[in-house]
Amino acid sequence: LASMRSAGIMPRHTASRLATLALAQCRAPSLSHTGRLPPSLAPWRAMATSSSSSTSSSKREANAAAARRARLAAETARGQGSAASGGLYLAALAVGMVGVTYASVPLYRMFCQATGFGGTTRRRTLEDKLAEQRDLPESVKAAAANREVVISFNADVAEGMPWRFVPTQRSVRVRPGETTLAFFTAKNRSDRDVTGVATYNVQPNKAGSHFNKVQCFCFEEQRLRAGEEVDMPVFFYLDPEFASDPAMVDVRDVTLSYTFFRSDDFDELEDEEE
Repeated sequence: LASMRSAGIMPRHTASRLATLALAQCRAPSLSHTGRLPPSLAPWRAMATSSSSSTSSSKREANAAAARRARLAAETARGQGSAASGGLYLAALAVGMVGVTYASVPLYRMFCQATGFGGTTRRRTLEDKLAEQRDLPESVKAAAANREVVISFNADVAEGMPWRFVPTQRSVRVRPGETTLAFFTAKNRSDRDVTGVATYNVQPNKAGSHFNKVQCFCFEEQRLRAGEEVDMPVFFYLDPEFASDPAMVDVRDVTLSYTFFRSDDFDELEDEEE
């Protein structure tokens, strides 16, 4: 202390105070005997305690921040996983909808043929007809024998179809349960081969569930050579139950209509082969 004071590094009164403090500590009882710090060192202990508390607090804050970062990373990962799963579900749904779109037309047609919905006729075989008639009650057979219905025919072609298409007969009279054969005439008026496909329905719509076709040109595509003319048959019958169905009481006339469309897909394939 004396050397520091003589060198001018420490003021004289500061050196005196430090010397007095050191002498007091030498005279004070040992810490191991009393278990207490001298009053003169209390400020130093407070500073050490404060520094330790500050260090502990910093560690706790660092640990809490690390925990928050880990939790945020986990939530982000879960969110990305959920987004990826949602994307896969949407993609699968889109593919499924496309498949349903392609399948809806033939499925709808099958449904209409099975139920007669929308005036669509049903497809039957002769075996089906004979089996149905064997199980008919006599009252149904009697009602069918006493009922007569007029079947009218209508024929059209869609725009761009170079055919003339007409019914060979305008109408026929039938009894429910009786099979009937009718004809339509088609002629290709163009100078090239044309393939067509026919759509059909029955009016009134409610009669479609009783109208059955055994054989019809509308079951498959028809191809006519340039200038060719053909007769196209349709073999059909009304259900015997038509006569006893309360919904058919007011039906005296039924119209069977056909419309021929050009089958562009088939013709385009033929053009490519040529």
